[in-house]
Amino acid sequence: MCWLSIKALRLYDESGLLHPAYVDPATNYRYYRPDQAPVARAIAILRTLDMPLDDIRELVTESDADKVRVRLDAHRAVLEEHVRRDEQKLRRVEDFIKKGAVMTYDIKIKELEPTEVIGLTLETSPEGISTDSGATYERLYDLIGQKGITPAGPPRLVYHRMSEDSWTIECCAPVTGVSDAPEGFALRTFPGERAAHALHVGPYDELGMAYREMEVWIDKQGLSTANPPFDVYLNDPSEVKDPSRFETEIVWPVK
Repeated sequence: MCWLSIKALRLYDESGLLHPAYVDPATNYRYYRPDQAPVARAIAILRTLDMPLDDIRELVTESDADKVRVRLDAHRAVLEEHVRRDEQKLRRVEDFIKKGAVMTYDIKIKELEPTEVIGLTLETSPEGISTDSGATYERLYDLIGQKGITPAGPPRLVYHRMSEDSWTIECCAPVTGVSDAPEGFALRTFPGERAAHALHVGPYDELGMAYREMEVWIDKQGLSTANPPFDVYLNDPSEVKDPSRFETEIVWPVK
């Protein structure tokens, strides 16, 4: 009648989503009225669309058709984002098939010049780094623009500390001839030093593999890591759009 299993009916009863009209005290068997069937079917359909129970509860109790449409449009946007991410994963699989799953990098040593930067150090997580760093860069470049400061190079992101669920990063913009930083940000100088560096072309979430390969390379050269590694973002993801074309220089100071 309602396309829902006994297990599902029990769950929806316990969560307050769909209460039975009557429960037999002797058998605990649940009985439902015929007019509950349309709601039960709607729940079944929405669950196949991966809609969370709390959202379903709000939807099936909403009597305003326009508000129902707004909620469904919002869930459609969520599904479209899932599809977009899955399509990116498929493209990456295709890249692995074409180029091989083990990526190789042309790693070299170079001398870094001292570089003055304006930056902000913040706490984030592996899952939140994209959102948190993006918001920080937007704020940083807006503030230095208001002060009439012209960036002296592409943005950098320093990995100061990385644990399983908590990272300390620093979002930086290179500058020259600046006496003070915008409020909330710090002015400092990257030292001149030797560093291993390589070019990574592809999504930012593949950078970890690049750094792991670089760490192995550094060890094989009889070197050791010095100051924290950092990314240099050579093109703008808001302009490039396609993650497979993102260009990032990865840099790891050595001694």
